[in-house]
Parts: sequence; structure tokens; C-alpha cells
Amino acid sequence: MKIFSEIKECGLASKIAAFGMTSPDPAGDKKIEDLIETDADVLTIFGKSWDLHVRDVLKISTEKNVEMIAETIDYLTSHGCRVFYDAEHFFDGYRSDPSYAIATLNAASGADTIVLCDTNGGTMPWEIESIVREVAKKITTPLGIHAHNDSGMAVINSITAVKNGVNHVQGTMNGLGERCGNLDWCEILPTLGVKLGTTIQMDLGELSRLSTYVERMTGITLPKNKPFVGEDAFSHKGGVHIDGVIKNADAYEHISPDIVGNKRMFVLSEQVGRAGIVKAAKRHGYDLDKTDPVVVEIVEEIKQKQSFTDAELFLLLTRELGGKEDPFELIEYETKVSSIGNAKTETKVRIDEEILHEIAEGVGPVHSLDMALRKALEKFYAMDRVHLSNFKVRIINQNRATAAKVEVFIEFRTDGTTWSTSAVSNDIIKAIKNALVNGYKYHLLKTAATPKIALVERRGAA
Repeated sequence: MKIFSEIKECGLASKIAAFGMTSPDPAGDKKIEDLIETDADVLTIFGKSWDLHVRDVLKISTEKNVEMIAETIDYLTSHGCRVFYDAEHFFDGYRSDPSYAIATLNAASGADTIVLCDTNGGTMPWEIESIVREVAKKITTPLGIHAHNDSGMAVINSITAVKNGVNHVQGTMNGLGERCGNLDWCEILPTLGVKLGTTIQMDLGELSRLSTYVERMTGITLPKNKPFVGEDAFSHKGGVHIDGVIKNADAYEHISPDIVGNKRMFVLSEQVGRAGIVKAAKRHGYDLDKTDPVVVEIVEEIKQKQSFTDAELFLLLTRELGGKEDPFELIEYETKVSSIGNAKTETKVRIDEEILHEIAEGVGPVHSLDMALRKALEKFYAMDRVHLSNFKVRIINQNRATAAKVEVFIEFRTDGTTWSTSAVSNDIIKAIKNALVNGYKYHLLKTAATPKIALVERRGAA
């Protein structure tokens, strides 16, 4: 109730819905009264459409269930409420007993919208099509669709419903929800807006940013190959693909990444060609030719390493062509891990002409090494807005067991910008060190970071 009270003061353009279920005695049910007291724009009520649920979950008669639906909807509308009725498990119920499932919808005819729910997420698209068509012949109330993704069909089921007359769609950002989740707005909105020409009342160019925000707030990481908004949704690895996209993006992209606020990336791998390197270098301000010796050198280096991030390419170009000094050098480091898992790292870092000794403790070697390195850098540069947003370790040659090589991948983030670095070594700590160092060097060189004023003044005084 406190949330509903406070959210009115937020000035949101969105309409707010309060959610509840049917009641055997709506006039005497405090939960129903609480729904009304929220003063929400919409009250969404769910009820049972499947006779299995009525018998085995509610344990009431099918007649009583129909009565509950009708009385609850009528009670809320009599109080002037706008009501959406979610027909839970409707498609399962229709397959079990079509006439009873339709009877539950007729009981909810007083609602503003009746939403057909595929609550178990097991309905196939052709079933959605045939059932929605039959329902539309018998129900005059506007229809909606609520699809779960347990069969991976939430998007196609929702689109099928829309193509057959449904004009209300329920979903969640990033597909969050029970079990395998709900319909994902990030996938259906651009499909409806771009592919089907539906008017979308939001700027699709903000979709990727919004998806990333929800990912951060929930802590639920999205797959990189997620359609439309994933980091790899518009990334190209194969040399033929990269060359084709450079010549005409339509050759290997079904829409422009700008439409959904994403960006095109060329993944630098052993498959990359010279054209890909030239294109990537141009993004960093270096105008090269395919025949340039540095291009040939970079292609060979990438093939040896097998993977190469864009940040690492920038560092290599800067080293070969930029004429810039490294913002710092990690001269020495030593990490000790205790038997209880805590770690302590001692570093010696050179910045300009000064050498700093720093010690930091952390919950593990990655944390302690990162903290010790940052302690040194923070004395010279503003680092408070730079964060590690992802960390992965992959074993390369598994047959070597604990002596195997590992690849460390680290993703950094600051002010909406992300970059990543990777490193390979038989020593996991060394790989972590190389990836961290390269990640921070990229940030400092790319942003042309200058020492803090306090340091400049200190040097002047000296």
C-alpha cells in the first residue's frame, strides 16, 4: 500500500496496475478492498479457466468458480474500477473442456479486457491460432494474451495471437518471470514495431539501454546472443561476414542496430581478415590500408591468440602508431591466498616517475589484485566510476587438468560504456593480472585521463 501511495508522486507516464485474484465474497474480502484502495489505474484479477485447477487446487465446484469470477468482476466495476481479467491456464483449460473454459470467460464479460493466459507455457503456435479464433467468435470483450516461455514459444505465440485479433499483450523486460520466464518485451516490441509495422508508444532506440538497466538492477545476466539487445546481437566474426557488412550492412543484418539502441561490433578472431582490422582501426581514429604492415602484423597476432577484444586492438594500435606512453606500469605483484579463502596482494606500480607500493586484501585473488592496483591508480587518476561488470574463466586444454591453460575474460563498465579484455596463461593469476592491466590502460588512454589536480600541485610544489 505504501508503494502505491508513493508511486503516484513519481510523475510516471506509465499506468499502474494492482494484481489480485477472484474471491468467493468480494464485498467482505479485505484483499479486494485493498485493491480498490490502491487507487491504481487498472485492477488485474486472475481466475481459474481449467477444470483441473478448480477441482484439485481450489477444491470447489466448477459452478462456484464461475460464480466467483462474475461476482468479483462485477463488484470491482461497480466501484468504477478499470478491470483486466487474466484467465489463468486458459489454453490448458480449453483443451480439457472448451465449453467450460468459455463459460469462465463469459462470467468475466464485465471486464475491460479478458487476457488468455498460457500459464504453463506449453501451447504451440498453431493451437494459439485456432483457439484464439474460436474464442473471438464467442467473446465480444477485447482480448489479450499472456504467454510464458517454457517451450521457447512466448514471442511467436504472442505474435500469432496479435495476428488473429488480440490487441492487449502482457510481458516483462528481459523475459523475467516464473520458471523459464514470460514474454520478453525486448524481443516482441521490435518485432511488432519493425517487422509488423505496429505503432509502439516508446522510443525503441532506448530498448537496449533499458534492458541493460534491468539486468543490472536484478542481477540476472542476459546471454550475449540475446536477439536485438544482446551484446553479440549485431557482432560479426567471420571474415566473409565482416567484409560483407562493411560493403553493405543489410548483407548480414536483418535490421540496423541503431533502431533498438544497440551497436554493431566486429569480433576480432582467428577468422578476421584485413578488411575487418582496417574497419575496426578506423573506429579508433587510425586510417589504415589493407596492405599496411601493421595490419598484417595484427592479423597474425590475432590468429595466434585466437581471440582479441576491441580494447586490446586499441592498445596494440596505440603502441604501434599512437606514440602515447602507457599511463602506468605494474612492475611487480605478489598474491597470497589463505586457507580460509581470503587473499592479500602487494603491488609495485610506476606512474610517471613515481613508484607506489600498495597492499590490499580481498575475498579472493581477483579482488585483492584489483584493489591493490586501483589503490595506486586512484592516487593519480579518477577511477571511482570504473567498475568490473563481468568476470569469466575458461579452460582451454582440458586434457592438462589443473595444469591447463586458462582464458580470463573481464568486462569493465563506466557511464554506460563497456569494454572487455582477455588473457591466456597457465597461471590464472597472471592471466587475471594481464586482463586487469589492459582493461585499465584502455580506459585511461581512451578517455585521455589526466592526473588529479592534487598530484599536479604536489609536483609543482616539489
